[in-house]
Amino acid sequence: MLDFGRDGAALVARTIAAADVDALRAEFSGLDFRAGSRPFSPSGLVRKLIGTDGCFGQAMRSIGHPPARAVRILAFDKTPDNNWNLGWHQDRVIAVKHKLPVEGFGTWTVKNGVPHVEAPESLLKHIVFLRLHLDPCPAENGALKIVPGSAELGKLTDAESKRIASNWPSIICEAAEGEILVVKALTLHASEPAATPSHRRVLHVDFCSCELPEGLSWALEPSGPQNQRRLQES
Repeated sequence: MLDFGRDGAALVARTIAAADVDALRAEFSGLDFRAGSRPFSPSGLVRKLIGTDGCFGQAMRSIGHPPARAVRILAFDKTPDNNWNLGWHQDRVIAVKHKLPVEGFGTWTVKNGVPHVEAPESLLKHIVFLRLHLDPCPAENGALKIVPGSAELGKLTDAESKRIASNWPSIICEAAEGEILVVKALTLHASEPAATPSHRRVLHVDFCSCELPEGLSWALEPSGPQNQRRLQES
């Protein structure tokens, strides 16, 4: 069994209602997945789910994570027409409202009209991503793989990530419909193409438990009062 503190990932039992899963699937049907993922605008249902009492908030509390706010929402679906491979990497990029020169933030890109920037380790260690599975996700359906404990190594270069993933043991994080996988942003992860693709719908939400430094603001507006810690070096 995965342990969040030790492995940098944990699987949380289902708390979402069947009707909400069906409603999310309906929302996914209107998205374009030709490039694999798209920024997902939070509907009323999604805002409820990422709130303190929603399934994402419950998942965070179940692993003892400090209060955090949703800062990016993505949607993924592996299908016969869109079945990709994801190499070993850390999630080092965040979505912000505007491009600004801030020390420690660099390698700016624009994805779907939204500025993205690679963040420093001091911020990334306060970010986790949660993946709500809307379909069963066994190994053959492109389940996420992780390298347990790799988040403790800090921010890695691409070459370091490949070397560590080649030499450290990995785990395939299979999940049932409705279960949530919680992963530290700095945990090395990857996924294979689905062997028999039909659907592998995942609602992916980044959460951060600290604020951005001067001038920068998250692309995703907060949905309510926040209880955040200031970014600290530690």
